[in-house]
Amino acid sequence: MMTEDAGDYSVPIKLDTLQNSAVTSVSVPLAKGVLHELTASQLLANGAPIPCGAKALTNWPDGSIKWLHLTFAVPKHLTGDLIFRVAKAKQSETANAPESLSYISNDSHTTVTHSLYRFTLTHADGSFSIAPGTADDANKVIRGCLNLHDAHSRLGAVSSCQVSIDHTQSLLDGAIYALSVQVDMTYALVDDDTVSNITSTSVFLFTSAHEAIKLDVTLHNANAAVHSGGSWDLGDANSFYFSALTLAMKGDNASTFSYRTEQDSPWQTHLTEAATDTSNVSIQQFSSGGENWLSPVHVDHRNTLPFSVNGYQVDKEGEVITSGQRATPLVSWADKVSVTIENFWQKFPTSINMTPNEMLISFFPAQKNHLHELQGGEKSTHSVWLSTNDKPDSLDELTSSSKGILFCGEYLHSEIPLYTECQNAHSTIQDLINNGLHSQNNFFEKREKLDEYGWRNFGDIYADHETAEHQDDSIFVSHYNNQYDPIYGFLRQFILSNDQQWFTLADDLAKHVMDIDIYHTKQDKDEYNGGLFWHTDHYLQAFTSSHRSYSKHQGIGAYQDHAGGGGPGGQHCYTSGLALYYILTGNPNAKEAVQTLTQWITYVYEGGNTCLELLLALKNRHVLGLKNHFTGQYPLDRGTANYINALLDSYVITSERASLQRVEHVIQHTIHPNEDVTLRHLSNVEETWFYTVFLQSLVRYLDIKSVNKEFDDAFYYARDGLLCFAQWMLEHEYMYLDKPEILEYPNDTWTAQDLRKAHVLSAAYFYGNKHDHTLLQKAEYFENEVSARLEQSDTKTYTRIMVLLMQNDGPTSHFKHAVLPSEFNARKTDWVAPAYAKGTNVTRIVKAFVKRMLALSISNEVNWLKKRLG
Repeated sequence: MMTEDAGDYSVPIKLDTLQNSAVTSVSVPLAKGVLHELTASQLLANGAPIPCGAKALTNWPDGSIKWLHLTFAVPKHLTGDLIFRVAKAKQSETANAPESLSYISNDSHTTVTHSLYRFTLTHADGSFSIAPGTADDANKVIRGCLNLHDAHSRLGAVSSCQVSIDHTQSLLDGAIYALSVQVDMTYALVDDDTVSNITSTSVFLFTSAHEAIKLDVTLHNANAAVHSGGSWDLGDANSFYFSALTLAMKGDNASTFSYRTEQDSPWQTHLTEAATDTSNVSIQQFSSGGENWLSPVHVDHRNTLPFSVNGYQVDKEGEVITSGQRATPLVSWADKVSVTIENFWQKFPTSINMTPNEMLISFFPAQKNHLHELQGGEKSTHSVWLSTNDKPDSLDELTSSSKGILFCGEYLHSEIPLYTECQNAHSTIQDLINNGLHSQNNFFEKREKLDEYGWRNFGDIYADHETAEHQDDSIFVSHYNNQYDPIYGFLRQFILSNDQQWFTLADDLAKHVMDIDIYHTKQDKDEYNGGLFWHTDHYLQAFTSSHRSYSKHQGIGAYQDHAGGGGPGGQHCYTSGLALYYILTGNPNAKEAVQTLTQWITYVYEGGNTCLELLLALKNRHVLGLKNHFTGQYPLDRGTANYINALLDSYVITSERASLQRVEHVIQHTIHPNEDVTLRHLSNVEETWFYTVFLQSLVRYLDIKSVNKEFDDAFYYARDGLLCFAQWMLEHEYMYLDKPEILEYPNDTWTAQDLRKAHVLSAAYFYGNKHDHTLLQKAEYFENEVSARLEQSDTKTYTRIMVLLMQNDGPTSHFKHAVLPSEFNARKTDWVAPAYAKGTNVTRIVKAFVKRMLALSISNEVNWLKKRLG
């Protein structure tokens, strides 16, 4: 655990599953005021400082570091844990740092110098060169560029290219430990030379810890989809169709090249016979190579499968020389340049084509009679590793490096309530959760059942609970799209167990959500822009909607009030897993995703400033799930909870006070500490069950305020509101399935949802100074009943049930054993009446419209209308 001695502040780091010499990373939460300057800290192995890159991810309001991300190579012969220490190293303790990176950048070029290579980037078009070694040997220079070919196989022209640079500091000497160079390019349409909304982002990652360069390439269609009739099928008019996206690399002289198709397969070498040798070898992954490779999950806009080859093939001069199921190719080419693509088979179609003079790394290879489709607002990211090491096998270690974690108690110092420190590793609920890795229906096996592979699918989870009413043996396609935040659940399990499989699931899912499930456009309706797409519509197949919920092939009337069609909505917004992923990995895309989703859901509930929008709000002011813009009251449901959680996540990663103040406004305009809960009609379970989700978000707010020791009026307003509802729950709540007759679909999803009640009641016990033990007893009742009933359930490994358990396990034990920070104030019974209960309806409506009219903009009104009638 964390120790403090004579001004030192030490945190042990667990590396139980890591191999020596692997490059790894870990994030450390620090208490307020502990560390202001990175150079006042060090990472110790066997008592001595080691080379380590450090980057502050978030800061406390006083400027001190809140979360610190460390990157390092694990030293050989490590005994015990690594120790992160806040205490400036003495000169005699300083280890020999690896040769630092350096770079020079001007208006036209950026040059990065490493002891084993020199990298030069041309700003005009993003092309680059790599010169192995430090000698200016022109014969060994490798040149590369990213090429996008349109639907007619024409090379796309770069209309703009922007370069930005960021670096990670070394704790040993303050020099550059790691460096990222980002290249953002926009393409012009070939037909009329106008600027398109098609962009690519290439991020080159360099480190002094090894010689490999990682390149992440993201292609983005920033256009809005047309989504006619509320359907989001492939084949949309604003989709971008293209023939290929390749990284082309060339050498000046003909060279021998070697390749390996799978990790355990033998190396194959092509000996270049002459300078004119044009021999061509290609490795291409056509499909997953799995048992269900012909799954309908892969249909294109024509509702047909776009491939006919199972697995991969190796071609030489157009003839197949070998084939297999799942390729993980590694190529050694052009005298000591090694290349591999991460998730080569998982993100098919992909290929590597080699000649003595050129290598084409195809993230989207050209295919006969087939074009690739990137939907409006969709992204796709691929990663490739380039190494100048003469031992290409070294890339295997880099692409499979593990992550370290801290002991569970260390996370108490953070603002993210993980409830891990009192977790029972042998509880029934934990055993149920462990089915996610160890049962016959574990999360990896679910991928195989649906064949959840290919660049658009990989990382998402099979929503197999939707198959309950499916009548035959055909594959029922349904995507989960992060409902109830499995990213958070996976990461929490990783922290608890240090099992890298949990992190793999979280990593794959987070990257999928950030690219595919978030609607990356600013050109649609504001209530859609930047939103999170729902899971596939309940009880219906995805057909050609891919991961966008609604298909024109689905029909209507599948369930109560089902009309079919729609778009992103506030009831489906999950940011906590992405915030935790950012904090644990330092991935800036995750931080951007949290902020994007927060901006989107803020608009969903707060709206814009047009009069037409206010007219619509007037019409819908009594609709469940929508904020009443005239009283200012928010609905007591999971959408408002998602809004609060998004604001809290934004606060956690930015420390911007405005986010926390907005949370307090929302809470104070949703519930009142002295209200009569019976007027909420919570016995109408189908329409009100998600009040518990709101109360969980309120508890999270209290947890954050408590960590910061901010026990002000806003804290006690929320606390008293919690106690008010908890008292009603104590007297009236029961296990949902004890009254199955009032439920439309009485299944064990309801049992898993009951675990939320344990969270709320145990928190009320804690924040009520642990005086009312009946609250804790009722919380333990719900937890025990959930455990016992699900243990006997045939559906306990369904995705939704598993995710609910992962999301909601832990609080009961935490609040039972947690020490009170101080004696909380007694509950007040005389809070001022809520603002949403003041005034008459007529007065509120008149005031709202007068305010809008004073800020009237005809162009804004027209724009709002066009986006809804277009």
